[in-house]
Amino acid sequence: MRRVQRGTAQRPDPLHILAQTISMTGTIGMDPYAVLGVLVEGAVQTLVQHIPEERRAETAVTLIELLKERLEASGAIDAGADDQQSD
Repeated sequence: MRRVQRGTAQRPDPLHILAQTISMTGTIGMDPYAVLGVLVEGAVQTLVQHIPEERRAETAVTLIELLKERLEASGAIDAGADDQQSD
């Protein structure tokens, strides 16, 4: 049991590695527009290939809401941007 726990603890966390890799893209000089394109495509492919069909629509809406919330929280877009566009 301890050997299994040690083995699991020693394995790198794939999500942590992915987050670090994404964070490093600016540092290593990658084209930010290409990075955004790859991230969007990754989100779409994950949704289509790994989310059950009956949950895709709800998950897609949640993904869009989360993206909007994060962009607003970071100051990248105005919180009232949707309201201003419909005026």
